[in-house]
Amino acid sequence: MAERALVIGLDGMPRTLLTQLAAEGVLPHVAGLLAEGTCGELRAPVPEISSTSWATFLTGTNPARHGIFGFTDLLPGEGYRVQFPNLLHLREPALWALAAAAGRRTVCVNVPGTYPAVAMDSVLVSGFVAPSLERAVTPGRLLPQLRRFGYELDVEVGDVVADPQGFLARAVRALRARTDAVEHLLIHEPWELGVAVFTETDRVHHFLWRSVVDPGDPLHTAVRDFYRLVDDCVGRLVALCRPDDELFMVSDHGFGPADRQFYVNAWLRQAGHLAGLDTTEKLTGLDSRSTAFALDPARIYLHRKSRFTGGGLTDAEAEDVSGEITDELLRLRSDGTRAGTDVDGPLLVSQVLRADELYQGPLLQHAADLLVLPAEGVQLRGAWGGTGVVRADDMLTGTHTRDNAVFYRRGAPAPPSCGGAGRQTPMEMVDVAPTVLASIGVRPLGLDGSVVLGVGKEGRE
Repeated sequence: MAERALVIGLDGMPRTLLTQLAAEGVLPHVAGLLAEGTCGELRAPVPEISSTSWATFLTGTNPARHGIFGFTDLLPGEGYRVQFPNLLHLREPALWALAAAAGRRTVCVNVPGTYPAVAMDSVLVSGFVAPSLERAVTPGRLLPQLRRFGYELDVEVGDVVADPQGFLARAVRALRARTDAVEHLLIHEPWELGVAVFTETDRVHHFLWRSVVDPGDPLHTAVRDFYRLVDDCVGRLVALCRPDDELFMVSDHGFGPADRQFYVNAWLRQAGHLAGLDTTEKLTGLDSRSTAFALDPARIYLHRKSRFTGGGLTDAEAEDVSGEITDELLRLRSDGTRAGTDVDGPLLVSQVLRADELYQGPLLQHAADLLVLPAEGVQLRGAWGGTGVVRADDMLTGTHTRDNAVFYRRGAPAPPSCGGAGRQTPMEMVDVAPTVLASIGVRPLGLDGSVVLGVGKEGRE
């Protein structure tokens, strides 16, 4: 058992890309770590977005317990009102509270969904969405130093299409300042648990995925230089660890290409499930004739009388509509401009899952009824605006994947492969918190996940 553990988060980093860049010499520090530990596949919760995934990472529980189902959620008991959940809406204790209960102090920097920074006997610098630096830092005495570093809460995106090099330069600037700040805090603040997330990787993947994977892209060399900087930043943090410290690397989801944007509410409207709500209205204008609507990115709520004041479906009717929507979505194809079950083109959806298939806990009734997972190359959108069901987006060239996220532990034994063809069973995000905490002798009760000694099913304790 170690006295300290450091977790380095690489937001949106696919395991295959990490290992490929390490093998190609772009990530020499990471390559050294891979040689002395195990890097297995991690599977994100559903939906495979940062807010839900990092909340699961922080608590070791699933959304029906921690209460964060998406970037936007319906206010419990408020019908159609929508909120942007933050740390105050997290219903389970976060890593720093679990560690503090065992007398351990935490330095936690830039985990998404941790705003506002509440007072505690640890260090917390909130990750996005964080409107104010003043409310994103505890203790407040750290603010002047962060400002001297030029610390940024998030990358300034700007007009990526018109000036991709400018965007990449801003990502580099934010990453350098973030690393300076984390390095300072890990040196000057006491800690037994360190958590630092680099979100710049996610931003680059969203907007420059083609540049990441296409050697012929004009920005390919510049993006590889960005990764060399990421590797340097990882190396700087690893250099602060003692030989007997535990060391982890984690990403919240994988990433892949996005060549089509599928607007779920536009399709629900086209298919006759959504009525009375035009593209400019808020959810409060939902018509009672509507049988379903979606929140980001593709969480479909059935318009039940038992749940919504304007709902028109009985629970029995909702079950029929659920089956109809599921069947239609799984047969839906697109040729790039049109979407339909009779269109000649690839599928838009890979799976449609019921909430009770994914979640267990006292907040299950607040989940969407159906959760949609995209086919390869598709980005699902829950926006109300837009005139088309499917369209290309010149700005967003990459999208999240549930599979192919990263879980690395230094010194961890590699378990026997399973699942055929040498493939290991992916580790679940709920397993990360109990595994990290157990590495420093903390074993809280009541978490959904298990301690994973290696990386894979056979490594479970």
